[in-house]
Amino acid sequence: MKKNLKFYYFLFAAVILILSSCTSTSKTSKTSELTLSFSGDIMAHDVNFKMKDYNRIYDDVRDILLNDDLTFGNVETPICEERPLSTFPFFNVHRDYLKAAIDGGFDVFSFANNHTNDQGIQGIDGTIKSFNALKEEYKNKELFSSGLKNKEDEDFKPVLIEKKGWKILFLSVTEHINSHDKSKHRLYYSEPSKAGRKKLVSTIKKMKEENPCDIFILSLHLSEEEYGLKVLEGKKTWFRALAAAGADVVWAHHPHVLQDWELSEVELLNEETPDSPFKHKKNAFFMYSMGNFISGQRWKVNYADPAYYREYTGDSIIMQLRLKKIKGILQPKIEAKPILITNYNEKDAPVIKRFTQEWVETLPEKERAYYLKRLELMRAYLPKLK
Repeated sequence: MKKNLKFYYFLFAAVILILSSCTSTSKTSKTSELTLSFSGDIMAHDVNFKMKDYNRIYDDVRDILLNDDLTFGNVETPICEERPLSTFPFFNVHRDYLKAAIDGGFDVFSFANNHTNDQGIQGIDGTIKSFNALKEEYKNKELFSSGLKNKEDEDFKPVLIEKKGWKILFLSVTEHINSHDKSKHRLYYSEPSKAGRKKLVSTIKKMKEENPCDIFILSLHLSEEEYGLKVLEGKKTWFRALAAAGADVVWAHHPHVLQDWELSEVELLNEETPDSPFKHKKNAFFMYSMGNFISGQRWKVNYADPAYYREYTGDSIIMQLRLKKIKGILQPKIEAKPILITNYNEKDAPVIKRFTQEWVETLPEKERAYYLKRLELMRAYLPKLK
């Protein structure tokens, strides 16, 4: 009898253990989290592409970008092996420049911006060829891009990225180009006119309807003045319209300086019953301008005047967004973690550094005074960085 009781005791304990394990697994499977990192412009002035080892650019931030789920970067130059290296105003780099960004942690690239067609159709074909070659080289690492067309008559097509059970729709569009020759038809260009913006809103709405996803990320290269620190109300209104159409994250570029960001509640209007008092709402995250990630725009540092407007081109952030799904439903709260970075001029070229008080204190006196003031200015300008 005692043996039987002992047997039933162990059987009962085993059943409880199995059930609790199943319950725990079930709870875990119902919650899914995703961490996405966004940078500013990956630029290539002569001081950038003349450096011997491009990997040095990323040494201080590589661990950040390799330990998220996806890292997004805006490449503001063609990548054409058939054309010589070239700086402003007609940029061009070779494949190894983008390869260093991939090794630095980048996974997703926006190719639609005002320098995309700096080298004409040859530059666009070269960029597509270079990116495809890198995808082939990095077979064990998924790489994605948006913004370029193989043919002029192609429509805008979003990229579907599947990661950890998430479906992410990604689209890169520019509202500003430097060259209006035939090559402009080979990139995702949307005119910044009333008609052009109405068409883009309609395009995004249709994409969202035809491509079920957890989150829609729009990379938008803006048509606005460079170096402005203030977010204009017209831009906020435009971003809300894009979100109402279906975009969940709008990641913007062009001013070359960092602007504010926000999580905004957006009202989704039902076109069939626009006068209905019952409105659907959602949260959308707006990065109004991410500035420069790496560039040569502050190669000649103005030590005498750290507050000079061009000095802001050397400071930015890596924006990390943490998203959560519960039972397959995207949660409205998006956790934002900005990581302040700066371009620091080593002897031969700028590199990216985490912009912290501790790092600044290690610098020689002249540089320390300058960067302490820059740190103070950035935190005063954007209190969220404190």
